[in-house]
Amino acid sequence: MKSASRTKGRVEKPLTVRPTLSRAAVQFVEKHPNEVTAIVANALEAAALEAGLAAPERVLPGALRRLVVARQSDSGEGRVLSISEAAELLDVTRVTVYAWIESKRLLAWRATRRGVLIPAEQILGGGKVVAGIERVLTVIPDPEAAWDFLVEESAFVDSERSVRPIDALRQGKVDAVVAAAHFFLEAFS
Repeated sequence: MKSASRTKGRVEKPLTVRPTLSRAAVQFVEKHPNEVTAIVANALEAAALEAGLAAPERVLPGALRRLVVARQSDSGEGRVLSISEAAELLDVTRVTVYAWIESKRLLAWRATRRGVLIPAEQILGGGKVVAGIERVLTVIPDPEAAWDFLVEESAFVDSERSVRPIDALRQGKVDAVVAAAHFFLEAFS
């Protein structure tokens, strides 16, 4: 009874545990830094949905809210194309699409099962692609990493507001995007 009266007036502070990543997780993050945001976004969304939160982007703290990505639409945003689909949109042959990829005029990468993937947003129409892709690929030679850079909002492109570099390229701000690509590369190396 004596011990119970001693603890009655005492306030217990919760133990703050700061989890650390396993060695395998650290190695994964080091090898795939551009995939971390998407993984965290998916985990946050899954946890929020499991907790019964219909709109996780409204209830998460601001620092985490930016990591929850909107569902991809059927428009060009987030959509990837095959060689044939890109050739059809561009109104060129498959051989031309391969040549444009080789010359870095068109950004694409090989996926194991799906073949070559070409982000649709860089295609403007018949024979037209967003200018400046080849200069971005010169700075960030890995096409997937370059695409991650192009579609992630960045304050490096426009100091007054965050803007996606792909949108800045569409506006003709090639030099600003190339400079931002250098900053991006320095930040992740």
